[in-house]
Amino acid sequence: MNRRNEVLRAVAEAAKILTEFPTGNRTSFDIVGAITERGIPLLFRPLENLLGTVVAIGGISGIMVTTQRDLHVQRFTLAHELGHILLGHQLSLDRTIEVAGRNAPAARPVEEVAADTFASELLGPKRLVMESAKRQGWTKQKLHQPDNIYQLSLRLGISYQAACWALVTSKVLSSSQAKGLQGAPVKNQKQALAPTEFIVNSWADVWALTKADTETSLEAGPDDLFAVHVQDHASAGYLWQLVDTGSSAKIVGERCPNPDFAYGEQSTRVVYVRFNDRGKHRLVFEHLRPWNKATLDHIEIDVDGHGKEHVGHARRFRLEAVARAA
Repeated sequence: MNRRNEVLRAVAEAAKILTEFPTGNRTSFDIVGAITERGIPLLFRPLENLLGTVVAIGGISGIMVTTQRDLHVQRFTLAHELGHILLGHQLSLDRTIEVAGRNAPAARPVEEVAADTFASELLGPKRLVMESAKRQGWTKQKLHQPDNIYQLSLRLGISYQAACWALVTSKVLSSSQAKGLQGAPVKNQKQALAPTEFIVNSWADVWALTKADTETSLEAGPDDLFAVHVQDHASAGYLWQLVDTGSSAKIVGERCPNPDFAYGEQSTRVVYVRFNDRGKHRLVFEHLRPWNKATLDHIEIDVDGHGKEHVGHARRFRLEAVARAA
């Protein structure tokens, strides 16, 4: 099997799926939705020493993915297994997955490189990379910085390492630069964004949000922390306030990175928000005058805070089944 031809086939298949399933206001590709809407059976199990597999029963190929790993690994594994199916590969038992995609080591089997490439092209395509970069004001040089790569990875719903290689595919980084950057500890990026005491789960992520994220939909974990950066125009009486998150939201603290601003200047604050429950949330801040509610600006972000999938069918499938039964 020719590696180059298989990689090109994988790239073409990923492009077709991206066209078939537009992302809308999501910053990440809806891999669970794409699989379930195609009618491919999908189950999650606490697999031991196995990330995922394609199984065939009665001529129908289905996907099984472990519940033992985090959301980012689940998503990449789902895309990898979907790649195996669409590329016509035989039964697969995947103990490892290579996030470098087409840049995987030469010793990796061709079918696995093709499935890796499909997953990388589907979850970290140039279009989604560029959309986030444009929205956040990340220039090519800024996407050489680990903190911005980390935030890009959150918005794409992939690991930090996978985001490094997605930037290679998008011709933002070279392979050697990706190899150098992918070893940067994500822990350092989290601690630079928030006080350690605000990070209750070492596996949770810290999202740096600004007005640029307005009208986007994010897929996050239930323990993730949201560091919302706002600029108050206090001299005119305008302050940013959290006005709508539902009953499960909690402001866990605030920080003023630059307390020595001059009178009349806009002052910057970071407001830290966490949701107490799994589920779908809406994060709404308004830049208003507290005494008369006159509003200057707003931030509105949808957050799916369910996190990784648990044992059984995909969460969406279960919820839809309950709705139909009701």
